[in-house]
Amino acid sequence: MLKQVSAFVRHSSQGVEAVSTDTVRDLLEAERDQLVLLDTRSLAEYEVSHLEGAVHVDPDTVNMDEVVQSLDLADNKENKDLVCYCTVGYRSSKVAQKLNQYLAINSGQSLQGLLKVYNMEGGLVKWANERKLMVDGKNQPTILVHPYNAMWGYLLEPQFRAQI
Repeated sequence: MLKQVSAFVRHSSQGVEAVSTDTVRDLLEAERDQLVLLDTRSLAEYEVSHLEGAVHVDPDTVNMDEVVQSLDLADNKENKDLVCYCTVGYRSSKVAQKLNQYLAINSGQSLQGLLKVYNMEGGLVKWANERKLMVDGKNQPTILVHPYNAMWGYLLEPQFRAQI
């Protein structure tokens, strides 16, 4: 069912390039300084688990200028890959769309071409099911993922499903 959810996310987020979990893992290992991970779930979800080094971004935020400022990217002169992720990819695709729109207009134009925005396909559900590394809010290794809701919880292998 995760494949169908991912297909829906791709279809509903035109203009956002998807990136695989394997590609994100490879970027983490090879080009960590060029990668900015944006966890676009609630803070409660982020505290259960996230990718190491990820920055929490409220999924309902509308002020992308504020996001870019908080990430210290406003004066960026280097190429950076911004990878958004959430539980299955839907909320992160919406944040990625907003970031792309920001980069296309006004103050974001100076960063266009330097910042490339992606959405991690399958989200943290796919990442966890592939047994890739995550940390909790105390930066300790964990295998648990906050499922967001009962329906998305069924996409996680049972041993990775945090109790909510």
